[in-house]
Amino acid sequence: MTNVDALKNLYTAMGGTAADVADSTTAAQVINALAGYIGIEDVNVQPEKGSAELFGVKVSTMQSGITVADGAITGTLKFIAGGIAQSGPLAGDGNFIALKFVDPNGADSIKAGLVPSAGTGLVELDSDMNGVWKVAGQIGGVDQVFKVETTVNGVVKTQTFDLSGLTLEDH
Repeated sequence: MTNVDALKNLYTAMGGTAADVADSTTAAQVINALAGYIGIEDVNVQPEKGSAELFGVKVSTMQSGITVADGAITGTLKFIAGGIAQSGPLAGDGNFIALKFVDPNGADSIKAGLVPSAGTGLVELDSDMNGVWKVAGQIGGVDQVFKVETTVNGVVKTQTFDLSGLTLEDH
């Protein structure tokens, strides 16, 4: 018996239906199903308000028409010459996305970020529950996705958002 099969058995032993995890091929997929079954809800990911100011930059100058629905983030990321910070991952020319998060779980930890990233990986959200990320579209030929990891009582639930519907404006 594989670890995936053992987790599927655990899921059904806890009262879940086998059909819920029948197509799961990785342990992470079954663990996400378990997390959902025991009541860990998805974090609500939303575009930050255009009037908000993050890192001294108005969000409306970074993005327009951003929507988060059905596992995808779409809209337009405007090009910002010089970036939005003097140093670090938000420095330098590029396209930036500002998102806010609503936690329905009272989570112990929520981490969010781009995968693959240019070195930051997932970062833990602070009490403001918002953040800004520099989106490249691809790194090393691999399409970026946006991930959110929610930890409640040691159980981690992962949400992944497709970014292929984002338009990255040029200079």
